[in-house]
Amino acid sequence: MNTFDPNALRYPFPYATNRHAQTMEKKIGEWLLTDYSFLPEKVRKKYITTGVGHAGGCLFPRANEAQLTAICRFFLWAFTIDDSFEFSSVGQLETIRGKAMKYLRGIISHSKEPLYLHLPILRNELLQLGSERWLNRFNTSLETYFDGIQQEIPFRKNMTFPTWEQFIAIREKAVNVHTLVNLAELITGCILPDQVIFHPVIQELTRLTCRILSWENDFFSAHMEKGNDVLNLVLMMEHEQQCSTEEAYQHAINFHNEDLRQFCSLVDTLPNFTDYTHGVKAFIENLSFMIHGHFHWGQTLTKRYDSMIAGHPSDELKDGNLSINA
Repeated sequence: MNTFDPNALRYPFPYATNRHAQTMEKKIGEWLLTDYSFLPEKVRKKYITTGVGHAGGCLFPRANEAQLTAICRFFLWAFTIDDSFEFSSVGQLETIRGKAMKYLRGIISHSKEPLYLHLPILRNELLQLGSERWLNRFNTSLETYFDGIQQEIPFRKNMTFPTWEQFIAIREKAVNVHTLVNLAELITGCILPDQVIFHPVIQELTRLTCRILSWENDFFSAHMEKGNDVLNLVLMMEHEQQCSTEEAYQHAINFHNEDLRQFCSLVDTLPNFTDYTHGVKAFIENLSFMIHGHFHWGQTLTKRYDSMIAGHPSDELKDGNLSINA
């Protein structure tokens, strides 16, 4: 039973929804019937109730239709990787990583393998929307994600809790939000130079965004992961504090709130980025929309965390049911 009360969380900035989200839902439904037909039917049905298009629309309400199409193309692929291979071996994930990066880096320009079919298309879309320099940053962020999920495997398979320091470091990477931060920059139409995007303040805002979205996900999913996983903020709090689940939720909410406080404090005291000030502000506003939008999607627009109605697609995939050679 889920004992998390979403009303316990408050955000000092608004959320919004994208007017193209429903169009994306229809498009994703078409992809699931055709290009993702390698997934078991139950999984495809669960992705319909996941609301992947609404996820893109809530996290990126300012994206135009072309931008949101690329975002949702990436979302569906990333959901599939995360759900299908979280209980895989490091070696299998390394193989998937190697192939995926070849497509996204343009080393291979066409795929007949169903799992990677959309990646050459995604690369072309992202290059049209951004630049080679930006795409290199995006690809580096995706590599970071693969680092994270590979580091998760020993703890998840052995049901062994990591140290607190290990958990925080791994969770920030494995949540795959660094790529979303890159997309929040992309849709502003202003690709920021390295000296801005790697400024210590911007890097800290990126880190906090990754953490906050991780904690939101963990609040919604802890009741499903208890007894099946250990890499969850609520479960870690329960383990570390040796407390009840209800108390663990409160500890986790306090931890989330401190990260949120730090995020807002940095936003309120941004340094002057001279010619790039407007671009930086638009980028950070998109991060704020991401944070509140992800929470809104999890609370109202997805059945991903409702095991009684639809549930999590990984339930159908963790025993190796994916009928494809990755």
